[in-house]
Amino acid sequence: MIKPFLGAFVLSALAGSISAQQADPCNGLADSALAQCRGDQQKRQLERLQQQVQQQQERQIQLDEQQRQIQQQLDSMRQQNEALRAQVGREQSATQPGRPPSTDYSKTPEVRTWRSENPWFGSDYAKTEFATRYAKQLQQERPDLVGRPFLDAISAKVDENFGRKKQ
Repeated sequence: MIKPFLGAFVLSALAGSISAQQADPCNGLADSALAQCRGDQQKRQLERLQQQVQQQQERQIQLDEQQRQIQQQLDSMRQQNEALRAQVGREQSATQPGRPPSTDYSKTPEVRTWRSENPWFGSDYAKTEFATRYAKQLQQERPDLVGRPFLDAISAKVDENFGRKKQ
């Protein structure tokens, strides 16, 4: 009964010895051979670490290049956006009437004549307010309508809403 147990013990000790030698290839060496083996192990570990560092550096270089490309794309998109905004601004200003904003149209001969023909303007609050609001709406709807045709359109709308009465 002891013999099978002894055989198993010997086998397990031999297996442990083999796995220990695989874990530490320098196990069992002495003096200069042990020093040489440990030096070789350290050299291999250093080489592996250097390879890992080199791989990390290469990956960082790739990431930096990708970041640079993305930044270039963003810059290009910003420039395109600015160019499109400028183009839209030019197109909008080209479609709007060329009226200078600071001009006082109430003193032009056309407006003076129109006011003399429409004495309610400035004296009849309801008609004046309606005409002013309609003028703003008409400018938005028909920016091409200017001058006397614009003023006549206002008069026609006031007459349509309030009836044709002269003051």
